[in-house]
Amino acid sequence: MKKNFIKIIRFGLRIHSIFHFVEFITAIYEEAYITSSIAFIAMVIELSASFLIPKEHIHIKPIISEVHEECEK
Repeated sequence: MKKNFIKIIRFGLRIHSIFHFVEFITAIYEEAYITSSIAFIAMVIELSASFLIPKEHIHIKPIISEVHEECEK
C-alpha cells in the first residue's frame, strides 16, 4: 500500500510539474517575467521532490522511477 501511494505521489508531482512548465512558457511568451520565474521555481521544486522523496533508493526513469530500500545491483 505504501509503495503504491509513493508511486502515485511521484507521478502526481511530475504531472503537476508539466503544468508549471506550460505556465512558464506561456508567461515568457506574454513577457511576464516575474510570473515565469515563480512558475519555473515551482516546477524545479516539484520535479526535484518527485525524485528525492527521502529514505529510499531511486533509479530515475521517465514518469515513474524504480524505488526500493537498498540497491541489489
